[in-house]
Amino acid sequence: MVRFRVIKGSHLLLGVAVVVLALVVCLLAFRLFAGEDAGAGATQTGGSLVEQSVEEKAETAQAVFAASSSGGSGIEISVLEPEETEGQAPTTGENELTDQTVPPLELTPRESPSVAPAIEAPRILIYHTHTHEAYEQTEADPYEALEAWRTDDEEHSVVRVGEELATLLRARGCEVVHDTTDHEQDDLSTAYVRSEETLLSYDEPFDLYIDLHRDAYVEGMGENTLHANGVDYAKLMMLIGKGENFTVKPHYEENYAFACALTDALNAQTPGICRDVLVKTNRYNQHIGVYAILIEVGNNRNTLVEALNAMQPLSDALASLLTGE
Repeated sequence: MVRFRVIKGSHLLLGVAVVVLALVVCLLAFRLFAGEDAGAGATQTGGSLVEQSVEEKAETAQAVFAASSSGGSGIEISVLEPEETEGQAPTTGENELTDQTVPPLELTPRESPSVAPAIEAPRILIYHTHTHEAYEQTEADPYEALEAWRTDDEEHSVVRVGEELATLLRARGCEVVHDTTDHEQDDLSTAYVRSEETLLSYDEPFDLYIDLHRDAYVEGMGENTLHANGVDYAKLMMLIGKGENFTVKPHYEENYAFACALTDALNAQTPGICRDVLVKTNRYNQHIGVYAILIEVGNNRNTLVEALNAMQPLSDALASLLTGE
C-alpha cells in the first residue's frame, strides 16, 4: 500500500520562500564581487599622473523576508544607493588640457559687466600655482631640471617672469605683491589646493589676482612667437574658469569680461600677441575675488627671454585697463 504524506500549504510556501531567498543572496554576493573586480581596474588620468580608483558608487542590497502565520509569504528586494553630493572638480594639472573646453558665455554689450572704474593705485597679487613651469633651455638660459621643462630654480622658471611683470607694474604706479610660494612642492595634483590657501592668507582683497603660468605646447597651436618691432615675444592667453562642479562659483561673467578687454587691449597695441580667451570647466581659484584671471605666458617651446619680453606689453595693457590712462 502506498502512503501519501500531506504537507500543509503554509509549510510548502515557507520552504519555497527560503529557497528563493538563498538564491537571491547568492546572486547579490556574485554581483558585489564582480563589481569590485571591475571597479578596481578603473583609472583616472590627470596631467602625467595616473591614480587607481574604486567604483564611485557601491550598491547596498537589502533583502527583507516577511511571512505571516496565516500562510502568506513574500520576498522584498530593495537596492539602496548613497545620496549624491556635489563634488569639486579635480585639481590635477587643471590648466594642462585635462578638463573640457567649453564655449564662452554669450554676453551682449548691454549685459556685459563693465570693467572696474579707474583705480589710482590698483592692488595686484601675482602668484604661481604651477611654480616649477619653465621654458626651453638655451645656452644663455641653462637650468637644473626636475623633469622636462620644470625647475625649482626661480631665476629660470615662470617665477622669474612674474617678478619682471611685478617690476614693470610698480613702475606704472600699481601696488604689487609677488607671492613666490612653491605650490607644487612634491605633488602637482594638489597645487590648486595650496595656492587657494595662499590666497586666503591675505587679509585685504586685491583689485586683480593673476595666476601666471607657462602653457604646454600642443599640435595645432600655431606660431609660438610673435616677431614685432624687432623683438621676439612669447604669445599670451587668458584662461577663465566656469567652476561647473563647484558649490562656490567663480566670478565668471566679470572675469571673462576683464579677460576679453585685456586681450583686446594687448592686440590693439601689439597685434597678434594674445590668443583668444580660453574658457574651461574648472574654477582655478577664480572665486577668490573680482578680478581673478589665469595668464599663460608662452609655452614650453618658448625661451625665457621671449617670455620676459612679453611682460612689457602685458604690463602696459594691465595698467591702462585698471587706471583708465
